[in-house]
Amino acid sequence: MASSLPTDVQNKAALDYFIQLPVSKDMISYLALKASQVIRCEQPVVDKSLPPTPPSTPPHAQHPPCLPPRDSTLPSVESFITSLVERSHVQVPTLMTSLVYLSRLQERLPPVAKGMRCTVHRIFLASLILAAKNLNDSSPKNKHWARYSAVRGYESFGFSVTEVNLMEKQLLFLLDWDLRINPEDLYQHLEPFLAPIR
Repeated sequence: MASSLPTDVQNKAALDYFIQLPVSKDMISYLALKASQVIRCEQPVVDKSLPPTPPSTPPHAQHPPCLPPRDSTLPSVESFITSLVERSHVQVPTLMTSLVYLSRLQERLPPVAKGMRCTVHRIFLASLILAAKNLNDSSPKNKHWARYSAVRGYESFGFSVTEVNLMEKQLLFLLDWDLRINPEDLYQHLEPFLAPIR
């Protein structure tokens, strides 16, 4: 009886084809979804689709109650990844390798772990930086990644070089410095993209 599981040859052929493709909106959407599943984040206090509720503390200046200005202009994870891709010109192998690191991080974090609203942006950027440095002989310096973290239309959003350095160190620590990637990692995490190619 023939096995319905793909062979290594089929997986390798599909992967070789996939990594030559340009970055697509589907890839970015999938990365945003997976990054958002790594850790639960604080929800915004104010939801613009709902009627306003009285503030629990006196409002400061003209900003929405309980929402600092930075949080009120937080780009979606998808917009953030799209902007990073456009600014850094990152290619599919580097971009999709970040999936492996995101998954490893999710496995290592306790289920009760909770982050700030921009934590998903931070962990995605850190995973992308580690992927770029691990896979490429030449990759952008952290000062460039800090510049790439700015998103058009969100003037108060972006990370400093100091923040980027810290994110990278923290993720390395959380991953126990294990940045190795083997073909099985890629076959597993890229299955939604490899299956149609096979």
